[in-house]
Amino acid sequence: MSNQIIRAEKLSKSYKEGKGKLSIFDSINFKLEEGESVAILGSSGSGKTTLLNLLGGLDKPNAGTVWVNGHDVHKLSERKKGLVRNEYLGFVYQFHHLLPEFTALENVCMPLLIGKTPKAVAIEKAKELLARVGLSERIAHKPSELSGGERQRVAIARALVNDPKCVLMDEPTGNLDEGTANNVQQLIMELKDQLKTSFVVVTHDLALARKMDRVMHLEEKTLKDITEQ
Repeated sequence: MSNQIIRAEKLSKSYKEGKGKLSIFDSINFKLEEGESVAILGSSGSGKTTLLNLLGGLDKPNAGTVWVNGHDVHKLSERKKGLVRNEYLGFVYQFHHLLPEFTALENVCMPLLIGKTPKAVAIEKAKELLARVGLSERIAHKPSELSGGERQRVAIARALVNDPKCVLMDEPTGNLDEGTANNVQQLIMELKDQLKTSFVVVTHDLALARKMDRVMHLEEKTLKDITEQ
């Protein structure tokens, strides 16, 4: 288990629906090795985002266990869970979720400052990541002054600034036009190769999925590896 960044065993999730319950998935297993990238495909409503949130400790399963770098995250207090997320995980969403009142630089600095990194160190690291994603000239701009693709690149830089073991991405190209989506897709692959970070990517983008080490399909409450299909 020493090289497994994320491991989930017998994971189940359901929600109350009237007097009954709506089962999203039952007893699924998942593992992610250090430096590995995995795409998760599935139709809308199949539970892909729910699964990603469970793997990242943002939601609780009805049954099953999730380990993040050896930590049983759903047995931790909310404070410790937050510390584990901040240390080991980065998150990128379809909608960038940048803080509108802060600049690109300040948004990228935020995870470091939350982790008590000295401000000067945080600024230098954030500048380095923004340069890596091609935004050196845009660091003083607020989200409203950036294009959709630029906002997503800021979000990717923010996810990587803490040197996480794994980045969890929920439809990172889903809200972008084709040309911008291709650019962001290329950036993800470059960063994957350069930084040796693990990635879990929920996506409908088949071109992006095929570039991952493994492809899995979530459908009918089960998660299957379809890499070789």
